[in-house]
Amino acid sequence: MLSLLDYPSYYRVLGFPIPTARDKIFADLENEEFIVRNDAGGWGITNLGALMIAVDLTEFRQLAKRAVRVIQYRGDGRLDGIQERAFSKGYAISHEEVVQFVMAIIPKEEVIDGTIRHNVVSFPEIAVRELTANMMVHQALDISGTSPMVEVFDGRIEFSNAGAPLVEIGRIVDTVPQSRNEAMAGFMHKCGICEERGSGYDKIVTATSSQNLLAPRVENQSDKFTKATIYSKIPFDLTSKEDRVRTCYMQACLASVTANALTNADVRNLFALEGNAKVKASRVIKDTVDAGLIKPVDPDTAPRYMRYVPFWA
Repeated sequence: MLSLLDYPSYYRVLGFPIPTARDKIFADLENEEFIVRNDAGGWGITNLGALMIAVDLTEFRQLAKRAVRVIQYRGDGRLDGIQERAFSKGYAISHEEVVQFVMAIIPKEEVIDGTIRHNVVSFPEIAVRELTANMMVHQALDISGTSPMVEVFDGRIEFSNAGAPLVEIGRIVDTVPQSRNEAMAGFMHKCGICEERGSGYDKIVTATSSQNLLAPRVENQSDKFTKATIYSKIPFDLTSKEDRVRTCYMQACLASVTANALTNADVRNLFALEGNAKVKASRVIKDTVDAGLIKPVDPDTAPRYMRYVPFWA
């Protein structure tokens, strides 16, 4: 049994030394509900134990398809795949490996700061980290034949998992979180991998906006799958109206949960607008108001002092 569970990594991710006594290891794993005593007096590995710290998920017939897959494509379509890799270790162990692999293969931009050259990645690592954890923890385990998947394109990264979103997509920043797999979420939180209090999307939107990126797009695909997409930097004039409205709304949500409101200056900073920036920002705000997603705090305020909150605030 211990050959199937990576118990050394279990202690490593928790920051504890590996016990020298086997009985202590068994007691710890039983306390986590990773193993249970069976009627024959021996031990059995639970699905939770395998999903969290398995050496190889393919050794467990019912969980073999749960290994995370990462696929890299050339360009922005699926016709030309460059490489594919499966991470078959338990999620508490493989999460960091998946994140580092994705960060290693995403496009990088060379930026010159004075006389020093820096390679700047196209996507914020915190967003990759949070969305990877989300697709692991929130997948619907009763839907068979599918695995959590990360697809890396030149201009975007898509994170997909089985199961529809558990909260309304438009309220994903501020809604109290729900989890399909509370035991998984609890242990991943214990390891410092994901949040139980629901600040994951706050972090994602903060990270993308700080790099002047479009807000993530979350989709409910036929009530069977959830797909979250983050985008690399796109010039403002090449963005779509839908992208601008979604990004403006998400920023208003983020401002609202921190007891603030959205201003024209915030939108200018969000999109790194230059040249006639105030007019462009006003157009984005108007489109978002017209979409029914944000509203003015005080409609009678002078335009230059206008502040906005989400429609639900």
